[in-house]
Amino acid sequence: MTFFDAFDTIRILNLPSRPDRRREMLAELEKFDLADDPKVSFFEAAVGEDAGPFLTKNVHGCFLSHLALLETAERNGECVLVLEDDCDFNSSTRGYELPTEWDIFYGGYEADDPSDLENSNIIGAHCMGYSPRAVSLLAAYLRSLLEDFEFPVDPNASLEPGFDPAIRPPFDGAIVWFRRANPHLKTVFAQIAVQRSSRSDITSSRLDRSFPRLANLARRAKNSLKRFFSSS
Repeated sequence: MTFFDAFDTIRILNLPSRPDRRREMLAELEKFDLADDPKVSFFEAAVGEDAGPFLTKNVHGCFLSHLALLETAERNGECVLVLEDDCDFNSSTRGYELPTEWDIFYGGYEADDPSDLENSNIIGAHCMGYSPRAVSLLAAYLRSLLEDFEFPVDPNASLEPGFDPAIRPPFDGAIVWFRRANPHLKTVFAQIAVQRSSRSDITSSRLDRSFPRLANLARRAKNSLKRFFSSS
């Protein structure tokens, strides 16, 4: 049984405007004989029409895309692996096995305090797994953030100038809040995936505009280093 066998479905968030990332993900899945697996599908991501209650429209779109995907899994009662379309797996993926009991799985992340992952702030949602009960609870929690919202401000905290408690967190921040609100859920952490460097949907570098082929070669080299160091 492989790591991927633990999931009913594997869904990949992808913007229709990024066929390049779709091709890259298919190549990545081919390494694990998953490119033609019927349980693997692409899920159309969205760009927010505006920032709404988030910092930017891209953060808004990312949040809504993950929520829509989770609501689909919720309706189907699925155990789902959610990949963003810039996810690369490293060499440790093949030998990795999920424990018997788990609800939320981080396949790659950055932590404020790596020695205390349970209580640390976590950045990253490019490789996430959810049990059916986590899917249902998380979908409801995300919907609540879009409705009645109150930022959990510590009265003793020193807040940055211009801080707005009405701004919703990005999706990876919302997962951290959700986990703290549901400590009974079992979270598992593993470094089996990294975010692939690719052309940004938000900004375009001078190198991309002037020398696109050179920019792609540089990103490929960077991605190889990422996979190597994440698995070592």
